[in-house]
Amino acid sequence: MRIALIDLLFSWPPHGGADVDVYYVARELYRLGYDIHVFFAREHSGWERGRATPSNLPFPSSRLDFSQDEFTAASVVSRFQDAMRQFCPDAVFLTQGYFLKPPLIHALSSYPVISRCYAHETACHKDILRFRDGAPCTRAYANTPEECRRCAAAHLSGFIRSDSSTAWTQEYLAAKAWSADYYTRFITAMKQLRGIIITTERMREQVQWLCGNIHVIPHGVDGERFMPVSAKTESVKPVLFMPGRVEDPAKGFPVLMEAAGMLAEKGLDFELRATLPAGHSGPAWLRAVGKLDYETMPRAYQEADICVVPSIWEEPFGIVALEAMATGLPVCATRIGGLQDIVVHDTTGLLFDSGDAAQLAARLEVLLREPEKRRSLGEAGRMRALEKYQWKDLVKNYYPALFAGL
Repeated sequence: MRIALIDLLFSWPPHGGADVDVYYVARELYRLGYDIHVFFAREHSGWERGRATPSNLPFPSSRLDFSQDEFTAASVVSRFQDAMRQFCPDAVFLTQGYFLKPPLIHALSSYPVISRCYAHETACHKDILRFRDGAPCTRAYANTPEECRRCAAAHLSGFIRSDSSTAWTQEYLAAKAWSADYYTRFITAMKQLRGIIITTERMREQVQWLCGNIHVIPHGVDGERFMPVSAKTESVKPVLFMPGRVEDPAKGFPVLMEAAGMLAEKGLDFELRATLPAGHSGPAWLRAVGKLDYETMPRAYQEADICVVPSIWEEPFGIVALEAMATGLPVCATRIGGLQDIVVHDTTGLLFDSGDAAQLAARLEVLLREPEKRRSLGEAGRMRALEKYQWKDLVKNYYPALFAGL
């Protein structure tokens, strides 16, 4: 079967979990014998889009290069249409993309098209977080288009006027997503899809009105990249580790800081490492380790004793929790979104209520005082990660049946 995977943002080394998903799904499908070819866009003025070299990838791929002025809806659609005419796929798998997905779906309607949702991009026009005024937002563009349109315009107008272009605002402008008629184009495109893929059952509510064929396929983990050290040396003081976009308010770092302060006041000895800019000021027990890339992340997990994921937005999945589990760490995470599906409370880690610093402190105190519990939870987490989320098994278990049904 010949499959064209189209991605508007793919970069490798990855910028985030969606890039990782694209890379491993394409690699494993290629290994399974599918005639897969990844087509991705590169826009040269920014860092977010298309930072990958086809010759360095373990599967066939083509990069479609655009200047900033060329990155318009008409140009993007035309270039990918031409690529599909030459490749002649049996199916199109549309992965990362924001507001330019609908015009692409319209243009490629002669092919069976499946779209992958990585976050809340179908429900929110403000950003992928669907997070407003410090809490998850309950509105969705499919149901409240005018409210969502006004919210996005108010939020994005400052970025647009200041010319602080991001991949999100770039597509927002290119697709004219601010216009009233975008809603009709969006709904029509979604109805044309042969399927939508989401990462957890909890994402279903945001897409159930858009497409009648919804598939729940989680992200995976590379258990050979993320693995425990063979003989870990006990830390002088236990290390708590918070990875990811720590400075993003939706990630809940202030909740963790409050909880850690409570622990320090009780006299517990620990170090909190967070991917904050180096030199970030704070208490003696806080260590800012800077932004870590995909190559250095395994070592960061290996040097930690507990991974903390205190998100307050509805995490669609929570790939850092899965990477930590694969490395043999117990995970202390918010009982929210996909995190509560990945982390099994009191089996592979501990869950706490969103924003509850006191409860988080209590959970962490248990783990800090009981190294044996840390070890048992970490071992169970590693086993769960390999049995349920290993990439080669995950792709083999889900994708052949998906494509056979087209």
